[in-house]
Amino acid sequence: MKTGQTPRAIAHVAISRIEGDKGYTDLVLSHLLDRHSFAERERAFVTQVVRGAIRWKKRFDWMIDHLFTGQRDQLPQNIRWLLWQALYQLEFMQVPSYAAVNECVQLARTLHLHRWTGVINGILRAYLRKPDGITFPDAETSPIEHLAVAESHPEWLVELMLHHFGFDMTREYCRANNQAPDLTLRLNQRKISADDFADLLASNNVDYEASPVPGFYRIRAIDYDFRTQLMAEGMVTVQDDSAGLVGLLADPQPAQIVVDLCAAPGGKSTHLAELMRDQGVVISGDVNKKRIVLLDRTARRLDLSSVHAIVADAGHFPMQRADVVLLDAPCSGLGAIRKKPDVRWKKSAREVRELADLQRRLINRASELVKPGGVLVYSTCTVLPEENEMIIDEFVGNNRRFQIVNAHTSNIADEFITDQGFIRTWPHKNRMDGSFAAKMIKF
Repeated sequence: MKTGQTPRAIAHVAISRIEGDKGYTDLVLSHLLDRHSFAERERAFVTQVVRGAIRWKKRFDWMIDHLFTGQRDQLPQNIRWLLWQALYQLEFMQVPSYAAVNECVQLARTLHLHRWTGVINGILRAYLRKPDGITFPDAETSPIEHLAVAESHPEWLVELMLHHFGFDMTREYCRANNQAPDLTLRLNQRKISADDFADLLASNNVDYEASPVPGFYRIRAIDYDFRTQLMAEGMVTVQDDSAGLVGLLADPQPAQIVVDLCAAPGGKSTHLAELMRDQGVVISGDVNKKRIVLLDRTARRLDLSSVHAIVADAGHFPMQRADVVLLDAPCSGLGAIRKKPDVRWKKSAREVRELADLQRRLINRASELVKPGGVLVYSTCTVLPEENEMIIDEFVGNNRRFQIVNAHTSNIADEFITDQGFIRTWPHKNRMDGSFAAKMIKF
């Protein structure tokens, strides 16, 4: 299908592949943007529109259904995709209304959807005449449907969150998921000191703040080429600061043997190696051969010789005993929705149950790899108790040789630590991904 080379046309191609072909937002965007020589501003526009359209699609579909005069199933899906893009520009971006509407209509013509141009124009003009005129489900009588539509989340997730955390916290969580996060960088202090790095950022007009997690920086604005340079020289790694808490909790020491069971793409493995000052052994395993190649490449970029990447199943790991074992467990990823807007649409309640079963099996296997006196760390990037506290409570209840180590004993701020001594982060409370981590010692 010929669409031309405009940013809006490429955005439509991306949305079509994500929705029609079930592609992953980041992979689709990376592939398309690499093939087109857009300026940095145009790349940013495409990225924002695509991620925004996917993020808000449930809300937009509700709006479209109320503005469309025909039957819901009469409107083709690819027309909805065009309307999502335009509605996002109108509701959330400072795009002039005439530009958003006219470009959407013109794109429909380019796609040979001439018979729908009047419908598209009519829906968008109706929205502009009364942008606050659409009524969403009532919050008191239909709290699940209200949050699902108004905040654009699947009903099953809203229902589960309401069950565990109540209306106000669920709403805050959903709203935070719909905010684009800052870029977060982890400094490789083997390459450059924190003071020199701050000077370097200032001299390159980077808008940033230091994270409450030591060694991490939240970047609000940075030149793309300068960011690329920092990465190429091994000074930084792109990693959410919530993930950095896992390394601090594990607290690996030089000369220790550390095992990272589900290691790819390598953020936590390389952080552990940096914390050990690259003295010791970090065995990083993953079942995916291509991701292991990426992990190995990351370790070389950071000039870390202690990381040894191997293809290995966490359930049958070829290892005896280690000082520290990290199980960054496969999970629903529902703490990282800010960065991966399509995650919410790709998961289900059944998959959460299946993942919890897998997590139980893996933590039992991981425990066998810990030597007496050693440490087991379990972590996820999800917010659901079914994958977090409930897994640990059951494991410790069935394994008397393991005792929970309160995270207060580590170099970690109190705001990230629960009453049980676990690490818990939230996008709406901590401005980072939702995550969980527990540390246990083996007697």
